[in-house]
Amino acid sequence: MSNVEHSPVTTPQLKKDRSISPLWIFTALAFLLAGWLLYKSVNEAGERIQIYFTDAQGIEAGRTAIRYQGLEVGIVRKITLSDDLKSISAEAEIYPEATKILRQNTVFWVVRPKASITGISGLDTLVSGNYIAVQPGSGDVRNTFVAAEEPPVNISEDGNLHIQLQAPDLGSLSIGSGIYFKKIRVGEVVDYRLTSDRQGVTVSLSVKKEYAKLVMKTSKFWNVSGVSADIGFSGVDINVENLASVLAGGIAFDSPQGGELVTPLHTFTLYRSINDTDRGLPISIVLPENHGITNPHSPIVYQGLEIGRLNGIDFNNSFSGTVAKANINPSMAWTLTTGSQFIINAPEVSLGGVKNISNLVTGNTLSIEPGDGEKTHDFVAQTTQTVLANDPRALTITLNAENIWGLKEGTKLIYRGIQVGFVHKTQLNPNDVSISLVVDPNYKHLVKSDSRFYVLGGINGQINAEGIEFSVPTFTQMVDKSIGFTSEGDHQAQSEYTLFGSEILARNAKQALRGFKRITLIANKLPSVSEGSPVMYKNFNVGKVERFELTKQQVHVTIQIDNRYHHLVTPNSVFWNHSGVDIKAGLSGVQIDTGSLKSMIAGGISFGEIEGIDNKVGKHWKLYDSFTDAQNYGVKLTFTADNAIGLSSGSKIRYQGVDVGEITKLSPAFQDDGVMINATIYPEFSEQLARATSYFWVAQPSLSLTKTENLDSLFGAYISVVPGKGAKRQSFQLHKSAEYAGGLTLVLESENRGSVSIGAPILFRDFEVGAVTNVTLGRFADRVLIEVKISDDYKHLVRSNTVFWNQSGVDVSIGLTGANIRTGSLDSILKGGIAFATPEGEKLANPARTDQHFLLHKTPKPEWTSWRTAIPYF
Repeated sequence: MSNVEHSPVTTPQLKKDRSISPLWIFTALAFLLAGWLLYKSVNEAGERIQIYFTDAQGIEAGRTAIRYQGLEVGIVRKITLSDDLKSISAEAEIYPEATKILRQNTVFWVVRPKASITGISGLDTLVSGNYIAVQPGSGDVRNTFVAAEEPPVNISEDGNLHIQLQAPDLGSLSIGSGIYFKKIRVGEVVDYRLTSDRQGVTVSLSVKKEYAKLVMKTSKFWNVSGVSADIGFSGVDINVENLASVLAGGIAFDSPQGGELVTPLHTFTLYRSINDTDRGLPISIVLPENHGITNPHSPIVYQGLEIGRLNGIDFNNSFSGTVAKANINPSMAWTLTTGSQFIINAPEVSLGGVKNISNLVTGNTLSIEPGDGEKTHDFVAQTTQTVLANDPRALTITLNAENIWGLKEGTKLIYRGIQVGFVHKTQLNPNDVSISLVVDPNYKHLVKSDSRFYVLGGINGQINAEGIEFSVPTFTQMVDKSIGFTSEGDHQAQSEYTLFGSEILARNAKQALRGFKRITLIANKLPSVSEGSPVMYKNFNVGKVERFELTKQQVHVTIQIDNRYHHLVTPNSVFWNHSGVDIKAGLSGVQIDTGSLKSMIAGGISFGEIEGIDNKVGKHWKLYDSFTDAQNYGVKLTFTADNAIGLSSGSKIRYQGVDVGEITKLSPAFQDDGVMINATIYPEFSEQLARATSYFWVAQPSLSLTKTENLDSLFGAYISVVPGKGAKRQSFQLHKSAEYAGGLTLVLESENRGSVSIGAPILFRDFEVGAVTNVTLGRFADRVLIEVKISDDYKHLVRSNTVFWNQSGVDVSIGLTGANIRTGSLDSILKGGIAFATPEGEKLANPARTDQHFLLHKTPKPEWTSWRTAIPYF
């Protein structure tokens, strides 16, 4: 027995771990963090307050912020209905750093966007929503408040100066109305409310901080709102400040120099107008005789704005007239200088219009034209004409005439309808009349050395070789005569001129020679003109015929165009004979065209611009026989056709019933056994019609029981056209039938022609989708080839396996069982027709190709007419 060795057994020893578990460490840290967060939330928690509002519009819990000068200092946490159901209670939280604003007089209000004529306020609320603004107060700590309906009057968070005005009523002022200082907007109205005794209105103003120093304790404020009117026996006084004040009201003020600056919330009186402020600068104005100022308190105007008023008109023995006292707005003191002029504004009534219409009721008024010089308060008023006559810059000239022609002092001097001067004096001389004219300095450059003056008024005329000419002035000039003139020659004006009785006489008196330009015209025959015949542009004489020469094949006509009209001749100019009377008669009526009297007697030539006309032969110009010939001369086309039945020279080419050209010549083409047709496409249509793919055919009348077409061709055949595309082209094949624009062309093969003819319809389910365009014998005369055209809208119906059959006339079959009569449509009975169908199957065959050949069956098989193959359009 062998010895067995046993391994020693080790007895385990147990040891106790006395260290702290990591789980307890994490637990302790969690408790510490929670405690710190609790302490922080309690320590940083804001003050809870209660705010009562009349409504909760625009206030949302958790979103509506409370702001002070744009900084968020709290937020609304809860919104509830108050216990008495009369208001809304909002519970809000004020952040800890802002709790010091919660005092007895603290004011809360809701800021919402506001729109008015003057602008929009609170635009930031459009993005962030309404918010609650706060103005800190003083006193004891408080946590319950009643919100104000409007911002406090004394709010100054914007740094602007806030003041108040007392007025008996609000007038047309509103929040946003402007505050003006010397016509500059410096602030606006921010609030208004009734006074405590309800006997007046308190208006709160906000003056921008950069203009705050303009407001003194001695400042005066007055209303410049809207339109004010003063109606009395002396007339109607209307005052309009500016457009902004008309729409939204406004307040103006002034401040004397050296005053004491005002303190915020200072109260002023709001006056109705500047005259009530007693702030005007006193001046005196000497008025001339017949000054026409009837209102002793009429306004004084500068550029349409009132700057002062008269305080009365008195007679003064020390002057030869009367003296007016006036007050001027202190802001316009800069205008009171020795160089300033006071002008009397009188109404001007004529058939051409009314100037200073308000003066018809109020009487004449005064306006001021500021000038340079020393300060003064004494002035002399003048009329506009007196001022202009005394202006050393004005031009004074003398007109000599045989008659005064009803002219008087003040008569207007007109140039192209604009007054540039007036008659200052008239004088009777032993042999003539002298008229002194004063020309405004701004227009004196118009009077030149060769200027001619004439009377505007009355009817004048003359008859000469060039025709009958009448000069009829406007009704205004017939009643109120004036003087007109021409501006010709160099810039050195003469001291004296002759006054002609009319514009015609002045034109005839012109002695200056006119230059001209020679132009040679080429004509096929001698036109009915003579030397001296007029050359006209739009029936206006611009030259004359100088001479004409006869050559072997042509006539050369030389014309003269005055240099001042030579610019009318352009590369597109076309010349034509405009002699006598041109009469054109047709079905639409009779048109008579005449030139001037001289062109009717001695002939004449006219010209104008017509694009696309072949207007030259080499370097010379063509002369057409008439305007119609010139207008109709366009692109030449040539047609080849089998015959020209119904067509003749003069037959029209038409598109959609509109004449676009005409046939000029027909001649036989013996080598082609056909006809050659020459035609012209009018210039304005040549770009669209003289194209490679354009399609021309002879329109023939069609009379049948089912269709009536082209009845207008009963009076004469014409050529119809469908515009094409591609390169320009001038030679075309003239087809016999209309084209299906953009359609599919196929060829049907048949043993004989049967009753098929050109124009026969192609039918699908008895619906016309095309037509036969040509019928010919095959190359070896063993078959008939029928060319058909399928409309573009229906060409998808024809597939590579489509079958065609003749559906012409009436097919009668008689057998033992009886007679079978089969007919097509009424149109196919009369003129023949072809029907087709596409076989049914799981897969639709490919669409037919252009010029693909099909067999034309004499009769359809029974199943063909029952096919109902679905063919999608694509």
